[in-house]
Amino acid sequence: MAVNNKFGEEQMGFLSVSDVARQIGANPKEISDLFYQRKLDGERCPIVGGRRLIPKDYLPEIEIKFRTIGRLLTKRVAHAN
Repeated sequence: MAVNNKFGEEQMGFLSVSDVARQIGANPKEISDLFYQRKLDGERCPIVGGRRLIPKDYLPEIEIKFRTIGRLLTKRVAHAN
């Protein structure tokens, strides 16, 4: 079961960096670093009000990127779509 964060992004089809990190078992800083290094699409995941909004359908691409750069996922949390 998905838990909405306090800003309600998940309700609107967006996840925060922390939400994505929990779901793929990554460190939030590593996800943010990939955006700043332009290895993830910052245009598709804009910063709004100081928070990066990540569309739910971008989650598989983030997970693939972590695998291709050799970052092992520590855990994966099951989530409902």
